[in-house]
Amino acid sequence: MYKFYLLFLGLFLLCSTSVTAQEQSSSSAKRKYTSIKIGPSLTTLSPKDEPWAGGQIGAHAGISYLTMENDWLGIQLEAQYSLQGAKIDRGHLLLHYLNIPVLAKLFVAPNVSFQGGAYAGLLLSERYEFESYSSRPNMEGTDYGLAYGVTFGDEAKLTCSLRHQVGLANVIHAKNQVFQLSLSYCISSK
Repeated sequence: MYKFYLLFLGLFLLCSTSVTAQEQSSSSAKRKYTSIKIGPSLTTLSPKDEPWAGGQIGAHAGISYLTMENDWLGIQLEAQYSLQGAKIDRGHLLLHYLNIPVLAKLFVAPNVSFQGGAYAGLLLSERYEFESYSSRPNMEGTDYGLAYGVTFGDEAKLTCSLRHQVGLANVIHAKNQVFQLSLSYCISSK
């Protein structure tokens, strides 16, 4: 739990520093984009010394806020609901998370960017469905890890992203692995 709070504090300080630096900057106004995002995901849990559990199709939806530091670098903060889990022994482990990723976006072309950063997740609910039996496993309530990916499209309009989230926390003697395909629509551009 201590690691989760430390990671969350670091993410908060990173965002605060970025906002403060923007306010003190004498350069021209920086572009800011607010977008809604939605898409499917392929999730699993990876035990330490065992093969990966079966993948499960999930989904995610949320909102993102991108501040461009200059023409080639931006900082993106997101809040997203994520349905995660894995297929395990004739059943499904269903995990509902609120994830907060903080990502740096490096634009290598006008409509292509690579993203990387960290995320913190709060477990909202969990359920294990085994054939006709349903239970609630005793899981860690927090998750954190690294995220990286690529985005294509115009940030002021519509983008498509592919991202991999690598869990670093042992949530149930295993770590979350999430592949997300996202479609984002810009609802505000300043």
